[in-house]
Amino acid sequence: MNSGKRIRRFLLAIVLGLASFAGTAQDGPAELRGVLTDGTPYDLAQHRGKVVMLNFWATWCPACRADWPVWQQAFEQYRGSGFEMVAVSIDRDQGALEKFLKDHPYTVPVVWRFDTREKDSFAAIRRTPTTYFIGRDGKVAERRLGRISKSELDETIEAMLQR
Repeated sequence: MNSGKRIRRFLLAIVLGLASFAGTAQDGPAELRGVLTDGTPYDLAQHRGKVVMLNFWATWCPACRADWPVWQQAFEQYRGSGFEMVAVSIDRDQGALEKFLKDHPYTVPVVWRFDTREKDSFAAIRRTPTTYFIGRDGKVAERRLGRISKSELDETIEAMLQR
């Protein structure tokens, strides 16, 4: 194949890739609905006007289990100041989730989302923990992959609360 054809194919692949990415970009508020582990219906929209941290995690994820005390601490520290947090479990085994929550009585609300192909704003979660920070306008402001230290969490939450 001559180099001109290769270049055209390469450019076409880039354009198609960018077009598919642009098609998934989110202009409106983030959406997430489900049921909390206590049976209460959950809708992310109920927190509009607040800063929200959504943490996608699983009981089989060592980093997630290690981070729970940090999440709980931040939840307690910032909750009354226009901040909410929801831990979204992607465990397939509801029994494992229930056992974890029984053994670790944290107060952060937990949504069980076993089907990671849900049709919401968060598509397939491929790595845990994955954390989204949602602004007061309901839009995703930031996404973080992996662990977040308490100091990084404090910085992010405080900066978002000041916006």
